[in-house]
Amino acid sequence: MPVRTQAVGLLAAGLAHDLNNMLAAIITTIELVAERSANEDDRLDLQSAVDQAARASQLIRQLLAFSRQETLNPVVVDLSAIMLALQQNCTATVGRDIRLDLVAAPPVFVKIDTTAFERILVNLLLNARNAIRECGRAQGRIRVSCRRLTAAELPSNGRSFMPDKSYGCLTVEDNGPGIAPDIAARIFDPYFTTRDSGHGLGLSSAFGLVKQSGGFLLCDDSLLGGARFSIYLPEVAEEIRPTTVPRKGCGNVIMLVDDELLLRMSAARALERLGFRVRQAADGEAALARLETERPALLISDIRMPGIDGVELARRARAHHPGLPVLLVSGFADERARVAIPGVEAGFLEKPFTTKRLEEAVLHLLDHGNAHPASH
Repeated sequence: MPVRTQAVGLLAAGLAHDLNNMLAAIITTIELVAERSANEDDRLDLQSAVDQAARASQLIRQLLAFSRQETLNPVVVDLSAIMLALQQNCTATVGRDIRLDLVAAPPVFVKIDTTAFERILVNLLLNARNAIRECGRAQGRIRVSCRRLTAAELPSNGRSFMPDKSYGCLTVEDNGPGIAPDIAARIFDPYFTTRDSGHGLGLSSAFGLVKQSGGFLLCDDSLLGGARFSIYLPEVAEEIRPTTVPRKGCGNVIMLVDDELLLRMSAARALERLGFRVRQAADGEAALARLETERPALLISDIRMPGIDGVELARRARAHHPGLPVLLVSGFADERARVAIPGVEAGFLEKPFTTKRLEEAVLHLLDHGNAHPASH
């Protein structure tokens, strides 16, 4: 990895945790205030504040993505199904002036973090949209398609390094000007951009997320006349089972552990409004003391805390209560924690999160236990 990328990665790592803690507290607190407001104008203003906080967090995610320091929580999904599920978002990203075609294929199952996949797809669509508009194309067109490739069908520009196996492939292609040969080798470099208003993080973060997911992102010429970006993810044999209808809190006890007081209090209020009873702790030691006398339905813990971190807390909690469902949350997890998370079979929720995402993650773990960690 280039020295500059390493330096920015270290900077992002140092800032992301604290910034995302603050943003998570801001978002959840605003949402709680919005729920109490009967004035529609106030609710719209508060939602605008939430949207701005989410945009700030997106920049942090991009920095972590291209430096490959983001914690991912991959699940098995049908590539065509997830593409079609994002159709509305894709259409809004491209705009009404460009024709967007989504071409589905028979089911092909891959393993990827669904939130990361959405960001990858949006980045590729934005790149295609901007290329079309900047070249003044009268009738812009973008096509997103899925297919399954066997080992014998690997692309010529990937045969030298892609393992011989079957892949799920998602392709984004456009009828823009294409990629000039003299810059083709640099398009995935962080900070490289040919646009005056660009920041050079879109394609580099997409590349980093695909690579971190065990896949490949390649670029070549499109039959539409412009550029074609193809995501190749190894095919998996497993299929996700339909989820059951989530239930509300029903008085279940949740142990919530976070050293950020404001975030802990706002998250606790959100959970209590769902019908849960929340036990709060400011650190791992206090949480373990309470766990000795009570088994909660779920343990929610920040990863980075003074003293006992969230991963170690999960292990010790299960020593007292085997099989205890655990949801780990963080704005950033260091290398040791990222490696350890799969080993503790815990769900993961990325900060900052909305109350809706917190609810979904909690209910998913309560319905499914540790077998299928919740996605962020």
